[in-house]
Amino acid sequence: MKLKRSRYERKCRECKEIILKGDKYGQKSITLGSKRTGPSESHDGISIVIHHLTIPMDFCRQCCIEKGWIEEVSNG
Repeated sequence: MKLKRSRYERKCRECKEIILKGDKYGQKSITLGSKRTGPSESHDGISIVIHHLTIPMDFCRQCCIEKGWIEEVSNG
């Protein structure tokens, strides 16, 4: 995982700490539903097709290190 620099304040999904603007953070996403196009339904003449939904989750640098997604790099 590559860390990104935050352009605005956000909250870590794991430890609930605030990730300040300019701090580095990691992002993973989860998928809800099937990746295939689901069955279609019709209600009052309106057709609805069920798709999957991808939700990004933000993690602070420390949580990324604890989960083993990145390694801590020492300066020097």
